[in-house]
Amino acid sequence: MGYEREELVTIGEQYNTESLLDWSTQINATARVDLPRLKKRGITEQTLRDIEAGRGEVSRLNIGQEGEKKDVSTLPFGRQKAMDGAFDWREEAKGLAVAIFDSEPAVLARFRTGVKVSHSIPKLIAETEFLEKTVREHLPALSAVGADDAFVARGEEALRGLREAQGKQGEERAQTPGATTELHYAQGILYTRVRFVVRIARVEFRKEEGKLGRYSYAALRRQEAAAEGLRAQAARRAVPASGLTAR
Repeated sequence: MGYEREELVTIGEQYNTESLLDWSTQINATARVDLPRLKKRGITEQTLRDIEAGRGEVSRLNIGQEGEKKDVSTLPFGRQKAMDGAFDWREEAKGLAVAIFDSEPAVLARFRTGVKVSHSIPKLIAETEFLEKTVREHLPALSAVGADDAFVARGEEALRGLREAQGKQGEERAQTPGATTELHYAQGILYTRVRFVVRIARVEFRKEEGKLGRYSYAALRRQEAAAEGLRAQAARRAVPASGLTAR
């Protein structure tokens, strides 16, 4: 969980403040009930107190931001589109590799990357570069399931989109009020703390469906999906507007 500050800002800005607070409250309360079981996995009273402290910091920074639109639809559409494109290409490459190399674990391991959770563009670029090279190396075998030069070209296009988004990220951050950046940073810290508990709990309760279902990202994912729709609507509205000429 060793993230740089900028990475935590990137993570935190993905989420609506109220949704993140609600989710973290629910997970923390559930983990407190299950603490006797979770302690052997490294979850302690201090872990839960740290989450409470994180919630307090997010709540404090949220005060005074009431007049600003803070839902995830404020995330620049171009950056989200570039990330989504890279995620989609990665999932397709991984799926094809599983089909072909299921009996070759050493090869398959090279396709099993997972930086998506960090939403870090530099890390995603590095991962996509590695995966694109791996696909090229194994293209003769992957061609049996439809991977070809066009598929590799899509990976290269995903990389170009990520690099363009990275180039614009500094400008976007410069235009973001400092108080908002601090809120996003605190949200990134809170999210990663809660996610750690969720991951550990999902291991501990993996055979107990009733408990497993209480450690879920479902609420945040629903909010993120709704916000993605808002971003798409905003982008569609902006396209015709940019083409208007003065009369």
